[in-house]
Amino acid sequence: MITLLIGLTFLSACASPVYRTKLEIFCPTMQNYSEEFNAQLADELDTLPDGHTATLEAIKGYIYLRDKIRRCEKERDNL
Repeated sequence: MITLLIGLTFLSACASPVYRTKLEIFCPTMQNYSEEFNAQLADELDTLPDGHTATLEAIKGYIYLRDKIRRCEKERDNL
């Protein structure tokens, strides 16, 4: 019995853990708009009467989301 324990002890010293993890980053797909569309959107936003704070707040949130997606893509591409 003691010989078996000694043998198992020596065998366990030979083993080493193997870690094979690969981080995969998923970023949502971002819609790309043409320069013409962006110009039209800017013109339409400029023509909104004062007081349309909800529209402007939603646009800010959309800009923030797009910036987060760009950072995600940059991090993913650096792996």
